[in-house]
This record gives sequence, C-alpha cells and structure tokens, in this order.
Amino acid sequence: MALIQEDFVSANTYNSLPTIQEAVNVPREHAADLGHLQQLLAGHNVPESISIRLIHRHYDIADGEAMVFRDIELPAHGTVEVMRATPIASAQLHGMNFLVSSTGRLQAYEYTNDTTIDLSEYETFITEFVKIVVERKLQHKFGLKINHHRQIEIKADRKEFEFPEEQCTVTIPTNLPLPEATHEIDVDTDWGALDSKHTRNPGKSRPKPKPKPKPRPSSTRTTCSHGYPAGPEDCRGECTKEDGIMFDGRIVQLGTPFYGLLNNLMEVW
Repeated sequence: MALIQEDFVSANTYNSLPTIQEAVNVPREHAADLGHLQQLLAGHNVPESISIRLIHRHYDIADGEAMVFRDIELPAHGTVEVMRATPIASAQLHGMNFLVSSTGRLQAYEYTNDTTIDLSEYETFITEFVKIVVERKLQHKFGLKINHHRQIEIKADRKEFEFPEEQCTVTIPTNLPLPEATHEIDVDTDWGALDSKHTRNPGKSRPKPKPKPKPRPSSTRTTCSHGYPAGPEDCRGECTKEDGIMFDGRIVQLGTPFYGLLNNLMEVW
C-alpha cells in the first residue's frame, strides 16, 4: 500500500479537525507522545525541512477548496506568509501539512504553491511515524510539516496570527513588527528533532562515517497567537474603521509599526 494518500482532503474531513482553540492544550497533555515523535525525527536523521505539526485549523473550507500557504514579499519589510482558502483548480499545489488519514496513510490537509521535498523518499521513517500515531490515537493531534526551500533558509522564529476580517492567517518572522502581545492563545505548532545524540541533516546526503561531534543547529519554531474578537462593549464607541485596521478582533492603530506592515501587506496581496 502506498504511504502517501495523494487525493485532496475533503472539506468535510478538514472542517472536522480541531480548531486552534480546541488544540491549545495538546502539546502539554501529550508531551510524552510529542517527545517520542521528536526523537523519531532524529533517529531517522530526516532533513530539517520535516518537523512535527500540531493538527489544527483556523477556518472552514468549502467543497473544491483547500487551505493554501503563500509567501508574500513586502517591499518595506520582508517576507510574510499568508494562508487562506483557495480553489483547488486555480493553482498547482503541493502538500505542506500532513495528517494520518483513516486509511492509515499520510495525507496533506494544507498546501503550498511552492515545491516541497518528496516525502516518499523517507519510507522507513514514515512507516514508523504512521504506526506510532495510529497506535497512540494521535491522528487529530500530531502530523508532519514540510517547509519549502525558502523557509529552511530563514533562521528566525515566526508567529502566526488570525486575520478573521480577511478570512486568512498571517505568519510573520519575529524580527519584523508584530501586533501587541494581548493574545489569549499562544502555542507552538511545530517542533524539530529532540535527541542530543543526533544532528539534523539539512539535506538528503548520506551521513559520513564516524562524524566529528558538532552542535545541533538552532531550531526555529512557529507559534500561533490569537485573541478572541472584541465585542461592542469593548470598543466603547471608539473602535471605528477610521482609527486603523481591524485585525484579530482589535484595532491596529494608525502610526504603529505593525500598522505599517499590515497596510503594506493589504496593498500588495
């Protein structure tokens, strides 16, 4: 049986995945399972582009759509990543985030328009990963993430924010302007290898025999940070559109550094 299920995930399956609010405690409650999967990454010496992913969703999709990540270059700031529902027929898509499906195979549930590595080249690792996930009933808790080439080169932690006003998420390197840290949810969503006896392999090259000890590269992480939409009583009549840009239920005020980034994004996307 093929290790990778190639068909697109159905809207019904995607919309049944836990929301980020429902998944927020999974890393803490299943810390032992997560650690075991991280050790599995190191034990098979898979490339740094493969990491453990917290299974979650932000918005529903309709039939014929998929959630797609896309890099957007901001002239005044750098590169941010936007995820939003996209018609499947509108672009050539590649799997980015994978779950273990009901058939016991890896299946992409979120995608990118950038080329990614071929997971089928890591058959032994995938076979063991799927076996552990099924045995421990982690299908809706942990999966795999593949970073495309440009993301591997970026050595900076990132934060993902919901932008419900535009039905998308925006993932921003932490060295760029960020919104105020007033979020009720703040949880890591991907993890690299965890084993001091192994180093992460940046590519597919075979390890040299008896390599000299060397420090592991510093890993990067993506954190989801979300608030809950502010109700009318929180605005006190002052939260008008003219005050700035609505973002994650809050007003991003004119003149702030993050307003400049967000305004730049809305101009170019």
